[in-house]
Amino acid sequence: MEPFKFYECTALVRMTGRRASDLIEFAEIIRNVSPASIFHHMHQYFLKPHIRLPEYPNDFAIWAADALEDKILAERLANLNPFEFTNMEDIRSEILRIITEHLKEYPAPRPVIKGKEFFFNEGITLVAETHLTAATLQEFLEALKEVHTSSIYFHFYEARLRLGKALDDFSRFFEDCEEQACKQVACRIRSLDPYMYTTEMLREKIIEIVEARCHGA
Repeated sequence: MEPFKFYECTALVRMTGRRASDLIEFAEIIRNVSPASIFHHMHQYFLKPHIRLPEYPNDFAIWAADALEDKILAERLANLNPFEFTNMEDIRSEILRIITEHLKEYPAPRPVIKGKEFFFNEGITLVAETHLTAATLQEFLEALKEVHTSSIYFHFYEARLRLGKALDDFSRFFEDCEEQACKQVACRIRSLDPYMYTTEMLREKIIEIVEARCHGA
């Protein structure tokens, strides 16, 4: 089959100049801010190396907890799994729904102190091809152990939005293979919930899956 080409990526941050000092202002900006800004604040955590999952895996939830001191809203925003959506507009709508429902139950939190405003930024992903390719399970396994974690992010996390469907590059590659062993690998990789792992944890899970098939398990 056509060899899999591994790509790595890095993110540049661009300031938008927009900031929110309270929840009402925050919601108004969310309505109009660019999809690139929502993507950045919802996904940047997954591009960074982490030993374990944080309590709040997106910037919006962190701000609600630390600046607004609203733990309930923070939990609700933290429970928003961006990988259940295939476009930014649906994520935007879900954020607004969470805030609207929250304001029906609780009074709006007080404005934050100066310096604690939410600063909206945009992320620009720069992608580079690596020298690593794979045409077999064993080659894929060896490359996966060597490649930078940003490659895991690009092919497994960002791919879902890039392709516009809940499918990552890895499982799509194995799905296209005619061998039954590869299709089984594709099924197992596709069953992994990206929201439950750091990129390094995810690498280890995929390595386990591919190694099992290489040994006939």
